[in-house]
Amino acid sequence: MGGGLGSWRLGTTSYILPDDLSANVRFLAPRVDDVELVLFESEDFGSNVPGPEAVAELTDLAAEHGLTYTVHLPTHVRPGSCRPSERILAVDTWNRVMERTEPLEPFGYVLHLEGDQPGAVPSLDIPAWLENLERSLEAWMGANRIQPESICVETLGYPFELVWPLVRRRGLAVTLDIGHVWGMGYDAEAAVQALLPHARIVHLHGVDGVGGEDHQGLEVTDPVLLGSFLKALSAQGGDRVVTLEVFCQQHLESSLEVLESFRRKP
Repeated sequence: MGGGLGSWRLGTTSYILPDDLSANVRFLAPRVDDVELVLFESEDFGSNVPGPEAVAELTDLAAEHGLTYTVHLPTHVRPGSCRPSERILAVDTWNRVMERTEPLEPFGYVLHLEGDQPGAVPSLDIPAWLENLERSLEAWMGANRIQPESICVETLGYPFELVWPLVRRRGLAVTLDIGHVWGMGYDAEAAVQALLPHARIVHLHGVDGVGGEDHQGLEVTDPVLLGSFLKALSAQGGDRVVTLEVFCQQHLESSLEVLESFRRKP
């Protein structure tokens, strides 16, 4: 992304068109530098994890257009569960997706350290939840040659300070979802100061106020908040992807227009 907004790579999700991964990448390739492959795999919703032929096609598209990929690992798993079977499922799911997408040489993997429950309080027993997260990460990373800096733990609904020591101890990177920070009413300036230097990936999307709907076009976001964040992002520098994490063409188009308006400002 050139101009006055810095040199980061601009991306968006693989769910802009109501079509498969390859169709979305073909549509997006002239417009973005990176595509976030939002993957799922569950009994309830099936799987969109690409097979070998689809991976080969995605690899060719990346080479043709100079694209990178970020891979959003499935979110339905519970690595902090008190049940060993659920932790094993989480690790197995991560392994399958990483093995399948390895030929794409992803810029980074977005990882949710899901809570036992949604919201600001991830578990009724936070020490046990954190211990179980540690077990899952140890089982996953200890048995694989995973580059820790390629695993980018996302800021979710709970205060990131809860998992920050674990993230640092494991040498992991961060996915700073500033929209989640805004939507939960957390201190955005403090989050940017603490986490942006460690954020290989940033998720940017519109949020209609504290507690409001997120993953909208950027035009619904307080322009002061957005402007302050873009200024900090540009000042930070570094090699990172900024993903417009929206899920339809309308929200992508409006978000690109908002970014362009900030780029033109002196």
